[in-house]
Amino acid sequence: MAQTCIDMKVQKHINSDGPFWYRCKRVDFHAETATWELSQTGRYALLEAYQKAPHRQLATATDDDQLRAFVKAWGPLRGRLDAWSGSDPIDKYRNERDRLAVIVKLLASVAQPEPQRDVLLELVGLSERDPAVEIMLKSLRFYFPIPGEYPFDFDPHIKPWLERATQNDIQKATEYLVSGFPLRGRHTFTVAKEGRKSVVRASLGVVSLGDALEWMVWQDMFQNHPFQFCAECRELFQPDTRHEKKFCSPECAHRKTAREWQQRKRDNRRKSNGTQKTR
Repeated sequence: MAQTCIDMKVQKHINSDGPFWYRCKRVDFHAETATWELSQTGRYALLEAYQKAPHRQLATATDDDQLRAFVKAWGPLRGRLDAWSGSDPIDKYRNERDRLAVIVKLLASVAQPEPQRDVLLELVGLSERDPAVEIMLKSLRFYFPIPGEYPFDFDPHIKPWLERATQNDIQKATEYLVSGFPLRGRHTFTVAKEGRKSVVRASLGVVSLGDALEWMVWQDMFQNHPFQFCAECRELFQPDTRHEKKFCSPECAHRKTAREWQQRKRDNRRKSNGTQKTR
């Protein structure tokens, strides 16, 4: 009975004292498994961690080495932590990375429509592993003339419709999905007393690293500092300042400028040749 009480206290302590999560004391990787142990004293505060941008680190992790570096730095991506140690398959973190990346791409594509169709097709791939995303995609049938009935299993009609839909419908679908994306955060309002007055306060439902990463993406949008696509290489990036920036790096800006200069040079040469022929 005493051991059960201790276990319950530990479970409540890990999961309900947010918004923070505990640091990893140790993380080891063996084949396709990550084994971790949490520190019972060190922890990450939400706003402090936000300054270090772990959501950007995960969303732009392109390979398993970068993914492992993220896990070592920030700990296990679990919605619920009820023990101080555990293990997870690396594939779980790949799925979490893909989910967060799709969220930021979807948000970025509202202002930059060119990649929208590709992003929605990425959502289809994610929906095969994420039931909440699958349900959200199925709901598109209530707003668009997509063939078939509302199925209980994976919907084979969504992908062909997205491939053939007009850009206008793709834009509408993107905006609809942005407003209804199934985020995990449990954001609520609470009523508190201040003297004799009752006041309403907004509570941020962040109780895990996964919740925190999605809140950070939301915070980026709230502060008008979203991800965007590079005008040259089309890779996702986030500008360092709020000033308009079209390229992810000086190299991309230089390539764009050099290509335009070469094009102007060819155009001028053609004009010059045309003038000489008329003489």
